[in-house]
Amino acid sequence: MARFITTLKDLGKDLTWTLLQQARGIPEAKGIDDYLEDKTFVMLFAKSNLAERLCVTAAVRQMSGHVVYMGPEEKWEESVSQFPAALMGSIRYYMDGVIVHGMHASTWQPGPEVDFPVMNVGSKDAHPAHAIADIACMMRYCHDDLRKVRVAWIGAPTGTLFSLMEATMFFPFAMQISLPEMYRNPSYEALANDYMSDITFHETPEQAVKGCQFVYAGNSGRGMLSLEQINKWSLTRQIMSHAEDNAHVLLGTSPMRTIPIESEVLGSKNALILLQSENRLRVYKRMLHWLYEL
Repeated sequence: MARFITTLKDLGKDLTWTLLQQARGIPEAKGIDDYLEDKTFVMLFAKSNLAERLCVTAAVRQMSGHVVYMGPEEKWEESVSQFPAALMGSIRYYMDGVIVHGMHASTWQPGPEVDFPVMNVGSKDAHPAHAIADIACMMRYCHDDLRKVRVAWIGAPTGTLFSLMEATMFFPFAMQISLPEMYRNPSYEALANDYMSDITFHETPEQAVKGCQFVYAGNSGRGMLSLEQINKWSLTRQIMSHAEDNAHVLLGTSPMRTIPIESEVLGSKNALILLQSENRLRVYKRMLHWLYEL
């Protein structure tokens, strides 16, 4: 039976923990092996994302696999909704699996038509690989004890945020979230209540980062913020002064789409951008291995 990686909730606690620990145990993130030799994946990107494409391609190629990239300009997404049987049949015949970006995770569920491995590498509602990789970053700096860790998110939501919220069901860290007013949605608080974990929502970035050891720069909203709002929703030294001393900074989306980050913050030793990239490569490799593990 084909395996799927769409959300952390679908993976479950035990498998999520296993993938995390095995990814951390990979000796060299850029190591070469032949596990995916003779396997070819189609990368279906409904939205362009160079950073994600580079990372996933590197993971597949370093495992001796191959990728065929289909970007949004190919308009393949229309075929998913209008001709699902024909598209899925072509994928099943020519390819060994699908790597999908930019579509809701619920689009890809096991069934008669989708009976090949699927890995979600970023959607509006989930980004399991980023969440696992970033928790690995946190564990490196909290001596593997997440019980007293508080994580802040400031800026518009992304799939990474929702997967981090899901992750609080499996990992004992707390979250403090502040979203721009136009992105606030009662359903997000309802999700947090369903998870029955320590997730709180705050009006301002200063409130959200208070007492946190890790601070995420979320999405900038693609031009929906005014200049005044951009000044408010920027990750500055002043905002970081409300967090714990030496709090670490992480990106919650691609570098070109984050809220503005003050150069002194982004360039500090506490910014974990490179470690995020390394851990994401590790996690993608471990996930790809699991998709075909007997």
